[in-house]
Amino acid sequence: MSTRYQAVATASGYTSPRFSGVQDAFESNLRNGDDLGASVAVYHHGELVVDLWGGVRDTSGTSYPEDALHVGYSTTKGVMGLVLAGLVDTGEVDLDAPVSAYWPEFGAGKEGLLVRELASHRAGLPAFDEPVTAADLADWDGCVRRLARQEPAWYPGIRHGYHALTLGYLVGEVVRRASGKSVGALLRERFAQSADLQAWIGLPTEHNHRVVTYLEASPTPGIGACLATAAEAPGTLTHATFNNPVITADLFNDPALWRPEIPAANGVFDARSLARLYSSVVDGPLRAISPSTVDRVRRQQVHGPDQVLVDQPTRFGTVFELSNPRQPMLGPGSFGHDGLGGHLAFAHPESGIAFAFLTNRAIPDPTPHTRLWRLLSAVTAAL
Repeated sequence: MSTRYQAVATASGYTSPRFSGVQDAFESNLRNGDDLGASVAVYHHGELVVDLWGGVRDTSGTSYPEDALHVGYSTTKGVMGLVLAGLVDTGEVDLDAPVSAYWPEFGAGKEGLLVRELASHRAGLPAFDEPVTAADLADWDGCVRRLARQEPAWYPGIRHGYHALTLGYLVGEVVRRASGKSVGALLRERFAQSADLQAWIGLPTEHNHRVVTYLEASPTPGIGACLATAAEAPGTLTHATFNNPVITADLFNDPALWRPEIPAANGVFDARSLARLYSSVVDGPLRAISPSTVDRVRRQQVHGPDQVLVDQPTRFGTVFELSNPRQPMLGPGSFGHDGLGGHLAFAHPESGIAFAFLTNRAIPDPTPHTRLWRLLSAVTAAL
């Protein structure tokens, strides 16, 4: 990284005195080149205590703007998890009901699969069997029809494997059948509009100019190398999952893929709104989902070898990624989701923390990487 990017090392925004160490960590990441441009926000029991942004928008050297938006990649799954949790809280969705109770066409040997099993990567549908283009991802009805009739790659419910893109259509169709509305519509209606949150799954085109380009980074040897090799090997589930269509940072740099709803991957957020969304599950004035429902959705559903992320054991609740060695967050009790190359958003109800970090520079290896360690260590120290 060139010196001129490293020199943009002063953050803008706000931190409360107790959390000032987060600003030190954030500026260290900019100064040493771990970050090009980024934003981080932290709520503590519903109070905004960190709201920082800094660095540069892209390789032109333009300053990172306060109103920057990021495609969240798989942090979108966590937001979808919050929408689903809201429906569980109101009784509109029963996690222990079969998927077919909401979606009768969901067949091909999958009829007995429960909603919580579907939502924890156990459907056996991590990839589309039929060829799918980037443009096809915008065809909701076409995607859900494909998945409803597709035979699973393993007997549903007994194993898990990361459903990188398909999880959004699977959970999203249950949400749509149960509520009559899409994930993106419910996000706006029940979470975002009243607080004027900058958070969309299905971005209105008038905000396109605010979206920051995500810069891909080259894979490195060592941790993550086995996954990268499997993704390049035709005939593997990993290859099918990440190559139909090819999933890279550039896939969702295309504005044509910001407007449709792809709820596993194309949510668009700023960090302060993403952190505030997670405050809906933490005690304080912003809580919107009951503690009992929170405990249900963060209850471990699967933990161990992943049929897709072959060298990375995974641990999931209902949609949400749970604290694990690859992504410890703030330790036991944490739940949320990371996103391709470095994004992270989660809640830790035990400490009252809701956290979001968005960056414009991908690091392809699995987390935790140094920039997140610094930020999370500073949050921990403040507590």
